[in-house]
Amino acid sequence: MTLRDSNNEYHFAFIDGPNMGQLGKREGAIFGPVQSLDHLNSMVDDFAADIGVTVTHYHSDAESDILGFIHDTGASVDGYLINPAGLTYFGLATRDALLDTGVPYVEVHFANLSQWKQNTAPGRDDLQSMFTHTATGVFEGMRHYGYFAGVLALALALDDDSFLGDGDEEAAG
Repeated sequence: MTLRDSNNEYHFAFIDGPNMGQLGKREGAIFGPVQSLDHLNSMVDDFAADIGVTVTHYHSDAESDILGFIHDTGASVDGYLINPAGLTYFGLATRDALLDTGVPYVEVHFANLSQWKQNTAPGRDDLQSMFTHTATGVFEGMRHYGYFAGVLALALALDDDSFLGDGDEEAAG
């Protein structure tokens, strides 16, 4: 069984925001057995290669650096995946930079944000991800498996002309 029937090869950029460099040192119940960000990136690369996707990884604890990365890569990638981490609720500039590229992006989180919010910021119902309402898709609460799911889903979406609105409407129906 193959995960994708397409021969299309894609190049994605995967951005990990503030605090993701602490993988392996953070709460095991949320972050699981991943030993480090390098370990996670290696697992993502292996999975992505199996489905014809190459990934450029980028991590920073500084939003200005992430903005520079997005501005520098927007014309050279087929899509983005982002775990905004510490920028989830306040990263408006990062979200806008992703939108300005014109390519799809997927938001990914190790934790289920609703559970995380209940445990770390009870009563803060005003906290909403800056990214979710404009993302092509969202994966959360599945630890590192959400990263694999995001890569696969984005590749499948790009393979499907009708999914992202690039296909001929008459051919679809």
